[in-house]
Amino acid sequence: MEFNPLKKLTYLFITLLVASCKNAVQNNSLMEKVVAADTLTTEEPLEYKTDTLSKISNPFLLNKLLCYWEHFFVIYNYGGLEITMKLYDYKTKKLLLEYEYHPKYEENYDYKSATYFDSINKYHFDDFNFDGFKDFTLYEYGSMPMTSTTVIILFNNKTKTFEHSELSAPVIDEIDSINRILTTHEWNMDNVYYTKYHFNKKGKINFIENFHYPNDTAVVHYKKIINEKIVEQRTDTLKD
Repeated sequence: MEFNPLKKLTYLFITLLVASCKNAVQNNSLMEKVVAADTLTTEEPLEYKTDTLSKISNPFLLNKLLCYWEHFFVIYNYGGLEITMKLYDYKTKKLLLEYEYHPKYEENYDYKSATYFDSINKYHFDDFNFDGFKDFTLYEYGSMPMTSTTVIILFNNKTKTFEHSELSAPVIDEIDSINRILTTHEWNMDNVYYTKYHFNKKGKINFIENFHYPNDTAVVHYKKIINEKIVEQRTDTLKD
């Protein structure tokens, strides 16, 4: 049999190449295991903790009732605050109002302050339907002013409780207590809408006026509504 040195060298080269590939695969597998093990020992899962507390106010007079607040707070260690507001009749313990709120600016709701409930009573009550009783209001921040809402919850003197209303809107423009007119407005990318609510002395809506202003035109669309029925409508040209 004739000896072929070229053939032998070729076989030797292939054998070394296969061995080298096996070693590389084994080394890579070992390195992945080491990295994975090291990651498990050095990285700890994030742990979100919360604290909770509650505050109860002193009794105070509201709408001819002796009332008190109980607020329950959830405080997140990464930032964030949730408040459950409950208003009770002091004598009967009847729940008059409940509202869950996640304030955007926590500094406006300093639960550690001794004057916390004084601020709540000062800034969250007003008479929006001119019946002589205070209603509850609160500003809910959306992603932008256009999606935010001034919440208005009316006091019902018959049931002695607070009830959600149609009056909520992004902006409260005017509370005209002399003429008993509440003006609000909202908008989107193309239009602006103003609403005027006209109330009687008992706090009921006599009629509603709607003003619709398209942004790309010099007109205003007007509607007058009584008992949910349109009784008048027109389109006027705006003057310079």
